[in-house]
Amino acid sequence: MIYLLAFFCSPLALLLTGKPISAMFNFILYVLSIAFWITIIFHSVGLALWAIGVLHAVLAIHDTREARRARRIVAAYRARN
Repeated sequence: MIYLLAFFCSPLALLLTGKPISAMFNFILYVLSIAFWITIIFHSVGLALWAIGVLHAVLAIHDTREARRARRIVAAYRARN
């Protein structure tokens, strides 16, 4: 579900994941993409910036989930030994 939110509103998805610095960077990309979409001349640049923002959000969310999973595995291993 968070990946779907990252597709439509990537800064909010990053905030909900707990990455405020990445969310600020992504918000700047998001605003720039909207500004370029409004202009007719640089319409494709806006699409590219939006795609970069979505890709950044998806990769950051995936990285956070993998780190959380690794911490759980290490904690379970330490509790067992």
